[in-house]
Amino acid sequence: MRLLSRLGPFLGILVFVPALARAQNTVGVEVDEVTDNRVAAEMLRGSLDVRVKLKGGSVLEKAAAARVLVKEAKDNLGTNLFDASSSKPDFEPREYNNGTINFGLLSPPRNASSAKIKGVVELFSPGRDPASTVKVEKALAKQDAPLSSKALAAAKINLRLLSRQGYIDEMKKHKLDDAAIASIRAEGKKHGASDKEIEMAIGMAKALDSMDAEPAEGSVILAGKKADFDRIFRVEVLGDDGKPISTSGRELSTRGDDSVMTLHPSDKPPANASLQIQLLTEKSRVTSPFELTVPLP
Repeated sequence: MRLLSRLGPFLGILVFVPALARAQNTVGVEVDEVTDNRVAAEMLRGSLDVRVKLKGGSVLEKAAAARVLVKEAKDNLGTNLFDASSSKPDFEPREYNNGTINFGLLSPPRNASSAKIKGVVELFSPGRDPASTVKVEKALAKQDAPLSSKALAAAKINLRLLSRQGYIDEMKKHKLDDAAIASIRAEGKKHGASDKEIEMAIGMAKALDSMDAEPAEGSVILAGKKADFDRIFRVEVLGDDGKPISTSGRELSTRGDDSVMTLHPSDKPPANASLQIQLLTEKSRVTSPFELTVPLP
């Protein structure tokens, strides 16, 4: 008993510290705006678009980006509003849209009045893991070749820097030919799509195919597997001063398992410029569960 009485305060500290850590990692979610687009016409489906604000302490202040992963969503009538087959959303930088996060659900019936949503907020905090920031020295000096980086190799990420001609050759490999169109038809039939839906999908693929124009002078182009780009949050081109060069935008084109990312620096980068790549590592992520009741408009 004496031993327990002596250890009592210490045990209390052991219980308190994990509880405090959980509290520091908790992120609150508040509804900012709800838009109910109830559409029903051929292949078009309505959607319930939700914008939320995140509330939290130091864990949120240290985050570079965030996203909302919905696990379950039902209206007050019991209708499922979550499409489990939908792909995960990208992380959104915290400086975008005043830090709000948008996500979409299936459109509810007109007589539904509210929706209950369960999920997690996932934060990307590169400061938690030094391995999440990789610098590739003089990356632009060698084109049409894999980036030379022990850190990328350790993360099992393989990227190639493409010249303009390399980009053109890469696009030719994924050109929408008769075999590719036949594959789209076969996949559509396999999943029970109608002939009209299949032809619409082929039309969309042709439209995307026609958008693959030659990149502008000074563009930085990286090629790799889609799965690798899914683990990359940001790619920055560094100037002679070692600071990131501002970009007017970036594009990610995906064909099957392959992806090509094109960066458009505002100023032409030096011929031997370095790249800085932020990786979405496990240690750099913080998750916080949430439940939310959303009144429907």
